[in-house]
Amino acid sequence: MPAPTDKGIKVEIFRLANHLKARMGARFMRQEEGFLAPEAIQEADKLIADLCEISPQTITSLLEKLNGLWAQMKVMPDGAERHALGQKVFMQAHEIKDIGAMCGYELVSYFAESLRDYIGQSELNISAQLVIIQAHIDAMQAVIRQDIKSDAGPLAEELKKMVKVAIEKYR
Repeated sequence: MPAPTDKGIKVEIFRLANHLKARMGARFMRQEEGFLAPEAIQEADKLIADLCEISPQTITSLLEKLNGLWAQMKVMPDGAERHALGQKVFMQAHEIKDIGAMCGYELVSYFAESLRDYIGQSELNISAQLVIIQAHIDAMQAVIRQDIKSDAGPLAEELKKMVKVAIEKYR
């Protein structure tokens, strides 16, 4: 229905039905915005629980890959290939951080995030990287070996201090 405007121009508004939405599964779109089906939430929770059940083995496997990448990277001269390996180390640390945080391994997540951030932000020399990256890897391996989850406690604080000293010494 045309509506008059103050300048005498008539404007007509059409309300068209979106048949494509109906064909694409609009039964889900009838819910309020932001709705998540309870079945989808239960399925996601089960996937996370299954992942967390094997998280120590997964983190150990990721640490082994990280160690292998680091073993290659630390003997390379500075250059594009070393930078590419650094990006792979970054991704492994990010993956360890994500799984650790999701599954309650707060301390390994803390060190993995610190390593990821260090690699992502740092352009330090190779001798600094040798110490700082190795300190992070050693700390994560100790955490997994000792099965420490919390980032609080005397052993956690000692490991954090060890990594902090390495960072401060070579920064």
